[in-house]
Amino acid sequence: MYFAQGLWTFVMQPIPLLVLAATALTCWPLGVLVARRFRCPRAAAALLVAATGVVVALTLTPNPPEPASYPHFLTLLHHAPGRLRAQVFGPPTDLEQLANIALYVPIGAFGRLVWPSILRATLIGLTLTAGIELCQYDIIGRAGSLTDIRNNTLGALIGAALTAAAIRAGRPERSRR
Repeated sequence: MYFAQGLWTFVMQPIPLLVLAATALTCWPLGVLVARRFRCPRAAAALLVAATGVVVALTLTPNPPEPASYPHFLTLLHHAPGRLRAQVFGPPTDLEQLANIALYVPIGAFGRLVWPSILRATLIGLTLTAGIELCQYDIIGRAGSLTDIRNNTLGALIGAALTAAAIRAGRPERSRR
């Protein structure tokens, strides 16, 4: 319950709200451009743009810093490589990490509808999260982590795989061969 209240409070701040409004206004026109470029359904491309906008609103806007904030992974790379390894290889352990996985499931799902491969849709998720985590280095209240990159990429993979399975299950029996 606290997580949902905190998320709502964050989203209702001016900058995330502005990014979400811009996403709502531009997702269809940008989706049409993406659909033309990659010859995919316009709705799938627009939904991918919308999902990307939501991710940007939630991850690339300033956030009040927490007292026990983790250092950015670029800082750990130089000063504490052991802690960095623990971030990468430790399993998801808390609600925030599970939320990071869930946040990228739509990226993978809609990415799979835009591109015909699970790998490509997952790589789009990886590229997006790596870029965001690097950008978080200079954003107040943000600390990029390799754990986030790992969890977000896993979310994109899950979304892409589930969409591929749904597409395969929806095909008539003869065309599955």
